[in-house]
Amino acid sequence: MLLNGAANSFRTVQVTYRTWRHGQRLGEAFRIHHAEQVRRGLSTGIVASAVRSGDPGPAETEETVRIWREGQRARHERHGGGLDGSYGVVDGPLWWSWSEQMGAISNQDDPRVGGGINQELQVMLNPRSLLSVLGFRVAGHSQVAGRATVTAHATPRQEALSGERLPSDLYARRDLHALGVGANSYQLEVDQERGVLLAATAVHNEQPFYKITTLAIRFDEPIPPDTFQFRPPEGEQIQSPRTVRNRPQLVSLTEAQRRAAFTVLIPDRMPTGWQMYCMFDEASQHPPSQAPHVLLNYRSDDGRQSVSISQVAAADASQHYGNIRDDESWQEVARDGTSIKIRSAAEFRSAQAHLTRNGTSVRLSSHSLAADELATIAGSLRPAPSTGSI
Repeated sequence: MLLNGAANSFRTVQVTYRTWRHGQRLGEAFRIHHAEQVRRGLSTGIVASAVRSGDPGPAETEETVRIWREGQRARHERHGGGLDGSYGVVDGPLWWSWSEQMGAISNQDDPRVGGGINQELQVMLNPRSLLSVLGFRVAGHSQVAGRATVTAHATPRQEALSGERLPSDLYARRDLHALGVGANSYQLEVDQERGVLLAATAVHNEQPFYKITTLAIRFDEPIPPDTFQFRPPEGEQIQSPRTVRNRPQLVSLTEAQRRAAFTVLIPDRMPTGWQMYCMFDEASQHPPSQAPHVLLNYRSDDGRQSVSISQVAAADASQHYGNIRDDESWQEVARDGTSIKIRSAAEFRSAQAHLTRNGTSVRLSSHSLAADELATIAGSLRPAPSTGSI
């Protein structure tokens, strides 16, 4: 199989990719995939509820990614999209990265710290792991970036969909997800000579939602050494990933109330037996507009239902959630004498509710509860106790 030896087919590579996303289709594929994982007990739904609760972005987006690789050294650059201008360098265990949102970061003072630059497109140059999670059918031949390709139709194997044990499970899943989470099938263009992927299209319900296309690629040509040197903008201090931003911390409700500069609200109407987790996120310089906020995650015992309740000071609501005042997608309802805005999961990636009370702006979201149910929970929000240990 061509994919098996792709990573060893070159000494150096210089490549430019274009990525294309269809926001609504991508979100729908993700939502259905995640709901299936929750149904099978493979995910709690907490992270997805929080991550996918933002306002919908542009219908379609594109960006360009450039990669240089030589042995254990690599450089990645992004152009266009939300991370326009960001780049990173890897040299063995050391890495450096810069973005406008996060500034300059490196593990140069402690090589044990992982993370590094975003290398999600490495599956294009080393697609071997896909052999364990996809079934392939040759569908023809084509050309991409001036190179001859084998066109393959690929579908996830049943064990990849069900969550059963897989060879090299963690890496295989990561690489598959890099091509598009929740796809029913993929169309791949495989370089006939090298075995690398030159194009990959993720398809859900017969519609493409994510594409990676090679615009130009060169193998085994010398790469100038300074390509792998990291130069942050003038005056930018390189920071440790441990100090750039405090990670969200798991705290008690009373601790969150003590540390927050706003009133933390909790519902007094939740189903019996649901578990609650409280996270507190400090303000930070990077991203510079990040406001401190509290996130409550409620989860049913069987893991199939969850509610995410994010809250910030009302004065910080627009920078944290965006401006919803003129957004016609929200419907206004009343609960317990309070005006609450809601919108359904049918149109968005999750059911959502929004309100302001006691100087706190609150956003509720759920993949498992309806918007009307969220409104009832929102209407029951009350200040958390300022003493005790809950």
